[in-house]
This record gives sequence, structure tokens and C-alpha cells, in this order.
Amino acid sequence: MNLMLPKQLLTIATGAECLAGLAFMLAPGLTIALLFGVEPQSEGLMIGRIAGVALLSLGIACWGASADAGGAARTGTLRAITLYNLGAGLFLVVFAASGRAGGLAVWIAGILHLGLGAAFAVSMRSVRNEV
Repeated sequence: MNLMLPKQLLTIATGAECLAGLAFMLAPGLTIALLFGVEPQSEGLMIGRIAGVALLSLGIACWGASADAGGAARTGTLRAITLYNLGAGLFLVVFAASGRAGGLAVWIAGILHLGLGAAFAVSMRSVRNEV
């Protein structure tokens, strides 16, 4: 079975989360408008920037974990990024399905998050079964 290894998935997550984080930090209004189809007010812009810092931090954690040989820190990062992707994907898809988000981007982001979360879950399980 040719599954992606956690290291490869962590590399993908590093790039995705760092880019998303920078987008939310540097251009929160545009990023939120493209994703949700709404123009945020000042509070939404600040929440977007804070989310950007969190995403950038998560991306950096994934970067460090991808270089780790497989210790507790890597396991914790894998669990955290799996939970994040499954949770974010679920919330985005539910939000889009409710009709409160305009545009296709929210559907794409939700489905990509769910797919990446599922890939992380499967890869962690396969590594655990090999031990």
C-alpha cells in the first residue's frame, strides 16, 4: 500500500499553513473575502491576523516535526495537525453547506482540510501498525 509518510504530509502542511498564515496576517480582508465571500469589519480583520499568527506557528511546528526522527514532539504535532485539519475542514464544510459562505473557495478549503486530516490519520495509524 503506497501511503504518504507523515514526513511528506508534514512538509505539505508546512507550506500550506505558512502560506495561509502569511495571507491572513498581511491581507486579512482579501483573504477573508476570497474564502467566505464577505467583507470583514475591523474586529474580523484582527481575528484574521491572530488566526494568521496561529497558522504560521502551526506551519513552523510541522516544519520542525518533519525533521524529527519520531519522538514525542513529532507525535504530538501529528496529532495536533490531524485534529486541526479535520476540525477546520468540518467547520468550513458545514459553514458552506449552511449557505452562509459565498463562493467556491470555502468548499475547496474545507474538502482539502478534510482530505489532509484523513491522510494524516491514516498515515499515523499505518506507522503505528508497522511498529
